[in-house]
Amino acid sequence: MKTGDRSVGPAKLRVRQCPALPPQLQKTTRELVNVETPFTEQGKGYMTTLIHKVCREADKANLVLVLTPQPYGDNMNLSKQQLEDWYARSFGFHVIQTEPMTLMARMVNGTPKALELTHLAASLYCMKEQTK
Repeated sequence: MKTGDRSVGPAKLRVRQCPALPPQLQKTTRELVNVETPFTEQGKGYMTTLIHKVCREADKANLVLVLTPQPYGDNMNLSKQQLEDWYARSFGFHVIQTEPMTLMARMVNGTPKALELTHLAASLYCMKEQTK
């Protein structure tokens, strides 16, 4: 899985090796940072589609995903708890550390059952966007 910027519509994030992890863990882990959707475009499914895509990429590469749920940029209207709940419910991330900051991780193929039901909807949404 390559590191770098990813986007779907106006939603964007960066995938990188996590510099805070020991070198041996950096090989099997990728960190999601700068996760942001402009305020006017929130709630339209762009970020959900993007993170689904990144999760599938990570699963194919057998990589664990980590992130720090923190309001950022135009996402300041969401609380840290709302972000934690969304990442857990929608993508299978789990809190693995709370101090000095919250860290969440998603194991390979860690997608919850509820997401399997929405996978088809996300695929259809991507196809719809491509035909515009």
